[in-house]
Amino acid sequence: MWVLYRLLTLLAGLPWLLYLRSRHGGCLGHRLGLLPVRADRPVWVQAVSVGEVRLALALASLLEGRGLPLLLTATTAAGLALAAKGGREPSAFPADVPWAARRALRRVRPRLLVLVETELWPGLVRAAAREGIPVLVVNGRLSDRSLARTLLFRGVFGRVLANVRVAARSPEHGERFVRLGVPRENVGVAGNMKYDLRPPEGFEAQTAELRRLLPEAGGFLWVAGSVREGEEATVLEAHRLLRQKHPGARLVVAPRHLDRTDRCAGEASSRGMTAARRSDSAAARGGWDVLVLDTLGELWAAYGLGQAAFVGGSLVPLGGQNPLEPAALERPVLFGPSMENFADEAANLLEAGGAVRVESAGALAAELARLLADARARSIMGAAGRAVVAAHRGAADRVALAVVTLAGGATPTA
Repeated sequence: MWVLYRLLTLLAGLPWLLYLRSRHGGCLGHRLGLLPVRADRPVWVQAVSVGEVRLALALASLLEGRGLPLLLTATTAAGLALAAKGGREPSAFPADVPWAARRALRRVRPRLLVLVETELWPGLVRAAAREGIPVLVVNGRLSDRSLARTLLFRGVFGRVLANVRVAARSPEHGERFVRLGVPRENVGVAGNMKYDLRPPEGFEAQTAELRRLLPEAGGFLWVAGSVREGEEATVLEAHRLLRQKHPGARLVVAPRHLDRTDRCAGEASSRGMTAARRSDSAAARGGWDVLVLDTLGELWAAYGLGQAAFVGGSLVPLGGQNPLEPAALERPVLFGPSMENFADEAANLLEAGGAVRVESAGALAAELARLLADARARSIMGAAGRAVVAAHRGAADRVALAVVTLAGGATPTA
């Protein structure tokens, strides 16, 4: 299997690099494994995109001042941009072809390779094993679907999974890593770091800036965050239905991918609603029914501004996005039936009464109308969600301790 994987990556190497460069940008040299030469043997933290980069930035903050130099890499353009906005100088993640992985590891010479959530890249993991570099998966998660897909390629990893340690989100996720081939003694449960995420620096100023885009009359505002292709029309139809009875209601919609902003605005216009883009000067005049968030790093601020939040990626079979961000801000949370990527978090919020599951535009509009009419219900739901988040915090400190233990350095403090 490894020989086959190596052959496939060699054959696909150039197309893969061209895809990464055109779709996700970043330095081409980095994609080829030419990461900056480091003499300080940093902890190398790899995060795919925005959600994982947020975790990486939180971990980096905990590790600052502990005697551990860091290198942060990200795969996508959005992840690289967010890392840079967070005050880091990220590098683009190399393509997972054997020669690029070996070259990157020999230039960086990390004392520890930290992979965020599901980043088990065979070429990199195998090269790290051969270089004697330990690998730690933090906030490790594997859904049943991901496990089944990864098991098809178990032979690609061979015995190198013995070099991998996992700080899993939950016992269930930990057990899936064991089934994949990670030694049981290398798998621990640290909890979910996403409960520890806080609003980014400048959150209050960003919220105040967005508030200036609202009309003086105010009114009910809800936010649809990380909306994916295939559910944009459903979300905007729900808003149209809501406005039939409550014409003053407004929506801030944040597409998961910024190249979908024109499509979102077009969907709103086709339903007779006025749409404005956040970056457009017309938005400042407040004469919009739907504001399309086409800027990076303002979703927390939008959640803070709204009175209810819908979490995207859940009305289409994509596993959902993070419902804990609006919950942490005491906002009632709504999401669709597909929350496999956040199954535990969704279940905790539903059980506590901090969230409601909806399955159609009509159901979403009806739930929003209920919350619009009942400020007390909004307050109760928001408080319940915030309590869930508070009760599950602490994983980030446990993960930081695991990193320090494996890599060396001063013990982190809470």
